[in-house]
Amino acid sequence: MADGTWTEYCMTRILTLHQYGDVVEPAEYRVWVRAPEQVRPVDGVSYDAVPTEYLAPPSPVEEALGPRRPSGWVLAKAGGRGPARGGVVHAVDCEEAPAGAPVLPLPRALDVAEQPGVRLCSLCGAAAELDPVLRGFEHGFGEP
Repeated sequence: MADGTWTEYCMTRILTLHQYGDVVEPAEYRVWVRAPEQVRPVDGVSYDAVPTEYLAPPSPVEEALGPRRPSGWVLAKAGGRGPARGGVVHAVDCEEAPAGAPVLPLPRALDVAEQPGVRLCSLCGAAAELDPVLRGFEHGFGEP
């Protein structure tokens, strides 16, 4: 960055309890951290072999609006036959989203999400973005 600080993209893999039951599944969490406020190099450790990418400066539009992702949702089908075959709804840019799957607009994604056996991906934000629309915005905030 121009002011001499730097950012680092950190990723961790953990096991997490699924939001709709007692199923434990792997999850990957990624976050940008800023130095020196949130992270710093370890003294005496060489980082010469660490891949480094310099980010392009944001455009004025990106700077004004903030980060945006492509719109739409995709369904990763679980397989099987019948109406309850299930699957996972992902954001279109989720790493777990199937390549070449048709992009679903919001109303269709909500219809699909309400089908038996379909769950929302917690890695890409599909769960955080679609759950309030499906269950009401007060869901999870102590309101009945």
